[in-house]
Amino acid sequence: MCRRANLPTLKFWRVCRGTIRMRLELQLHGRRTAWLTAHLCAVLDVACHEAGDWTVAALTHDIGKLDVPPELLARPGALTGDERRRIELHCLAGAKRLAGSAGPDTGHTTTAAIAVALSHHEWWNGTGYPFGLAGAAIPLCARIVAVADVVDALTSVRSYKPAWSLAAALEEITALRGVQFDPDCVDAMQAVTRALTQDWRTVAEAWDFKSTVQFGAPDAQPRRNGGAHRREVERTVDAPACVLPGSGRATGRAPEKQRADSAAQAASVKTARAQ
Repeated sequence: MCRRANLPTLKFWRVCRGTIRMRLELQLHGRRTAWLTAHLCAVLDVACHEAGDWTVAALTHDIGKLDVPPELLARPGALTGDERRRIELHCLAGAKRLAGSAGPDTGHTTTAAIAVALSHHEWWNGTGYPFGLAGAAIPLCARIVAVADVVDALTSVRSYKPAWSLAAALEEITALRGVQFDPDCVDAMQAVTRALTQDWRTVAEAWDFKSTVQFGAPDAQPRRNGGAHRREVERTVDAPACVLPGSGRATGRAPEKQRADSAAQAASVKTARAQ
């Protein structure tokens, strides 16, 4: 079921990837963000089926930027208020694209991609966009991807800035802990980045779609406790360590937490489809 649940999103991603407008950096940014998301899910002890869905969702978190003029995204100077608002609409545009490609919600489809595309720019303190959600009202999948997204964006060259060092990027998200980002997600990123090698971006870009689909496949090994699992991730961060098939690593979240996260995710998806 985990594999089938990811297929609608992957199919849409492949279609977009084949279009002329699908810029290479958007593809690579999606892969790197997904790779970091996989590691964050492992440290946070996210249930296997959710970890797989959320990692795939990270691939398409910025898909709405296909509806933003490339020259606007590539502008090196400051943006006007209207230009910034136009870029911010990529969250709604991405959610609409994904919602339009998905069938009715069933056990074999995922809504995580829609929730992530819609909510990955919401801030923990409620000052983000597009809806000003705060705290646990933001789906956990979007909170995790938000941290991965910013770490990759800061360490990448952009038209308006050079690439930051990983240490500088980590310092920035730590300064925004409890402001822009979920404190638990920032703490998890600190654990992940401590073990990253210098070539982590190249490794992440090489992580193919088969690896993404397989991530989250259930295995029969017993759960690890969070502390032991966190140490294991730090030792083996060169490959996603949460619940890869045959890895012997399985994680899970408390049932009441899963229900709260699922409710927040469903609310975001319902809002996206109403736009």
